[in-house]
Amino acid sequence: MPEPQTRTPGHVPPPPSPGRTSPATTSASLPPRDSAPSPFWRWAPLLPLPAVPPLTLGEGGTPLLPSARWPGRVWWKDETRNPTGSQKDRPLALAAAHARAGGARLLAAFSAGSVGLSAAAYAASAGLPCAILMSEGVPEARVAPLAALGARLLEVPADIDAGIAALSRLAGRGGIAVASTTRAANPVQAEAGRTLAFEILEDLGRVPDRVVVPAGGGGTLAALHDGFAQLCAMGLADRLPQVVAVVPDRFDLLARALAAGALTESALDALPPPPGGPTILNKIAHLRPPDAVHALRALHESMGRVLAVSDADALSAVSELGAREGLYLEPSSAVAWRALETLEAEGALASGVTVALACGSGFRETHVLLAGGPIARERVELDALGDRLLALAEGA
Repeated sequence: MPEPQTRTPGHVPPPPSPGRTSPATTSASLPPRDSAPSPFWRWAPLLPLPAVPPLTLGEGGTPLLPSARWPGRVWWKDETRNPTGSQKDRPLALAAAHARAGGARLLAAFSAGSVGLSAAAYAASAGLPCAILMSEGVPEARVAPLAALGARLLEVPADIDAGIAALSRLAGRGGIAVASTTRAANPVQAEAGRTLAFEILEDLGRVPDRVVVPAGGGGTLAALHDGFAQLCAMGLADRLPQVVAVVPDRFDLLARALAAGALTESALDALPPPPGGPTILNKIAHLRPPDAVHALRALHESMGRVLAVSDADALSAVSELGAREGLYLEPSSAVAWRALETLEAEGALASGVTVALACGSGFRETHVLLAGGPIARERVELDALGDRLLALAEGA
C-alpha cells in the first residue's frame, strides 16, 4: 500500500481522531508495581475507563522470555501464564468487573475458545451466571472446561462472525452483559490490550522494533498499538513498533485490505471475501474480523504488515516451537513462529528487537494434535535402557 512520503517507520501518530478514546492520563510515570491487587489492575489508572472495584484471578504481569533460537533479538511475551492460559484474561477481567459494577444479571459471549474460557472463569469469580454461545459441532474437548466452570452452553446455527454480531445486538437487554471481545460488543474490554504495551516497555526497557501478533478479530492488535501510542503521548516512548499481524492463509482479509489500501468498512465491503473453510486455526479464523478497521488503522500507522500461515505450517510449528523454545502453544498462537522464520529469511531479525506474543497455551488444544494421528513412541526393554539413554545423550 503506498504510504505518504512524510511517514517513516516508528513515527508517532497524531492525537486520536474523533471517535477514538484519548489516554486517561499524560503523567510521565508508570503506576508502582504494588499499587493494585493484581499485575493487570495496576494499569487501571492508565486505561480510559471509569474506575470499578477490581475483579482478579491473578491476570497480567506475564514474563518476557528470551528466545533460545534468536537470543538477544527475539523475546516472547508469554500470555499463556494467565489464569486460563491466554491473553483474553485481560479483557475479560475488565468486562466482568464492569458488568458486576453495572448490575448485570448475565455475562454472555460467543466463543468456544479462549474468550469463552475466560468469560466462564471471570463470570464465576464475579458471581454472575454465564452463557457461552458457539457454532454447532464444537469438539467435546473444547467445551468440557467451559462446563466445568459453570457456563451454560448454547449452540446456534451460525458462524462466529454472525454469532458475535447477533449477540452484540442484545447487549444491555434485560441485564445481559456481552463479553465477546470486539469493540462493538464491549468497548470496555477493548482497552485491555494496552496493558501488553505497558508491560513490554517496562520489562524490555525500550520500545521493540516490531511486535508479532497472531490476529483474529483484530482487537488485541489494535489495543496493543494504542498502548504504545499512549506511551508516546505520555513522553515515555519516542516511537511506535511495527505491528506484524499473523493470520490464517484462508482467512486473510487483513492482508488483502492492507494491500488494497482499504481502511474503512465500506472499502472492506468492496473486497472479495477470503475463501474460508474448515481450519485448525479456529481461534484466529474470521472471514470478516470484527475489529478489522481498528486493526488496519494500527497497521497503517505503524507501517505494519500481515503474514499468512497455512494449517499445515501452523501444526508443525507447534512441535518445532516446543522443541526449540520450550513453549507449548496452540496452533493459532504457534503461527508466530512461522512469522518469525519469514522475518529471519528476509533479514528483518538481523538488527533490532522483536517481541512475539505467545497468546494461548497448547494444553487447551492437545486434541488438535491428536487428530493428526498417533504420537510416535519407541519401545525399549529395561535391560537396554541404559544404552539407549546414552545414545540419546550423544545425539543418536
